Amino acid sequence: MSTNQIAVPAIPEACANKTFGPSDIKWVKTVNDSNTRSAYLPPDLPYDRVIRNSKGIFFLLQLNPKSTDTLDRVPLGDLILLFQRLKPISNIKADKCFTHLVTPIGNNVIPSPYTHPVAKWPGRWVKVIAMTGDRVNTSIPVFQTFWAKAPFPAGSEMCKLDYQTRASAVREIPCIQQISNLQNDIWDKFQPYIV
Repeated sequence: MSTNQIAVPAIPEACANKTFGPSDIKWVKTVNDSNTRSAYLPPDLPYDRVIRNSKGIFFLLQLNPKSTDTLDRVPLGDLILLFQRLKPISNIKADKCFTHLVTPIGNNVIPSPYTHPVAKWPGRWVKVIAMTGDRVNTSIPVFQTFWAKAPFPAGSEMCKLDYQTRASAVREIPCIQQISNLQNDIWDKFQPYIV
């Protein structure tokens, strides 16, 4: 089944006509694709997971089956900030980059609809609000944002933005003022990539 034949769920009222802003960024999650080097960013071969239609850009945000409970917790209308390791043009060293702002449109984690054998993890349908390119020079390197030095509690899933498969709540940051600064900083940096 190609992505053209995969049925994307209807966009729920909670995000159909919503105007998003920085305070809606409430979750952060890493994505990783060791084969293509960039997940959910064109070109997404051989997986072909990104679906474009008249209502927007969508994909099933996948995660390790052991962590599906974390993605189930994300309410409709919240934004999830995605980051991943991308290769620079020189192809020498991968850098952590922010690549997407997405919002859930499916209510639950479901089995993968994709046919490629490697893309079989379950996930949750999301609509893309902003999406960068598939290399460091066309994305938002973490080190160029306030997030690089955010005071996440030691041992938290967000500490140093380590490679985790779980969806983590931004509220884990101890200072509410810091949360606002982080949200505003990354929202501003994503403005050229709003779809």
